[in-house]
Amino acid sequence: MSATGPNTTRLTSTLPDRVSPPAWAADLAEKAGGAEFWVRAPGRVNLIGEHTDYTGGLVLPVALDLEIRGVVRVRGDAMVRVRSLSLGSADEFGIGSEDEGRGPEFGRYVRGVLAALARPPVPDRPWAGFDLTLDSTLPVAAGLSSSAALEGATAMAATAVNGIDPSPEQLVAACHWAENEFVGLACGVMDQSICIHGQPGHAMLLDCGDGSRRHIPLGDLAIVVADTGSERRLSASAYNERRSQCEQGLARLAEKSPDLESLRQVDLAMLEHRRAELSPLIYRRLRHVVGENRRVEVMTEALAGGERSVMGETMAASHRSLRDDFEVSSAELDAMVESAHDAPGLIGSRLTGAGFGGCTVSLVEPDRTAEFSAALAEGYRRRSGREARVYACRSAGGAAWGRLRGD
Repeated sequence: MSATGPNTTRLTSTLPDRVSPPAWAADLAEKAGGAEFWVRAPGRVNLIGEHTDYTGGLVLPVALDLEIRGVVRVRGDAMVRVRSLSLGSADEFGIGSEDEGRGPEFGRYVRGVLAALARPPVPDRPWAGFDLTLDSTLPVAAGLSSSAALEGATAMAATAVNGIDPSPEQLVAACHWAENEFVGLACGVMDQSICIHGQPGHAMLLDCGDGSRRHIPLGDLAIVVADTGSERRLSASAYNERRSQCEQGLARLAEKSPDLESLRQVDLAMLEHRRAELSPLIYRRLRHVVGENRRVEVMTEALAGGERSVMGETMAASHRSLRDDFEVSSAELDAMVESAHDAPGLIGSRLTGAGFGGCTVSLVEPDRTAEFSAALAEGYRRRSGREARVYACRSAGGAAWGRLRGD
């Protein structure tokens, strides 16, 4: 596997000395045996727009206050030691030698980001190594993009230690390259984009075709994320199969429409007109993607207009499409969504992430969050026999870093 990362430009960094360290940083630094910097990177929940990012479509994610956080100590050599307290795992490697030795799974994401950033033309001098101690409030393998958060935290550590200042777009590109090319998971760009570009109080409408983005105010809506406790393993799941099926469908349609470059250019009328050219399975896959792009537009308009009933109807339609046409739901996810619809204060609910297990997202009236969460957990327990982990979340800003102490 090549370890040549995307081109980035080296800039002069202004260290954020005046940013106050988060409350958790001192305790984590003590566990690490001392540190100079803190880093954090958010998880994300996608309000709507599932399996559209890798087809050049629209998505509407929110950065969450569930996050990966860390402290960084500068070394006098070119070694990187990374330790995850939440995973109970560690990795060690040399900068420039990321491909040597496989290391633990989580270490591959760290290695990939450094392989992307620490290559010419970025370093104009040898890079310093560092010790990175990580902790997390973010569930792993639950569809909340813990991998992109890990990539973002690693990029912040490299930025802090080595005095570089890549643009947000360059950080997104490096983190995306790490997951796609180094780790080998064919993901879209949504997760890395919201991890870097997130803003408190906003969702982000992202066009994954041209990279344009717009922040959408969330108003007073409460976000409740519910983990089914049914873990998903993306690399071992049907994720890549679904992506391949979408590519097959696009290629079939493009045989008679050579200007067709992405499914974003297909509407439901065109798809129905060309239905006979597709197998029933491929037609259903494409119907989900094409319909989901439209649902993102409807959801964005509903948020802007405060139309709660439209939000709920649109999220319900998305879940049905993911369950029936794209076939990525599960018994646990369906039970959680059904339980949400029985709980007080619900505006809308659906599975979030790639599916096959993981989490649901619900929009809830702000004064009913506690009541809703309790009823959701009880309803899920009754339907599935499982215990749910329910998180009342706040939207958060993108990845960040700062000094723990001045020199």
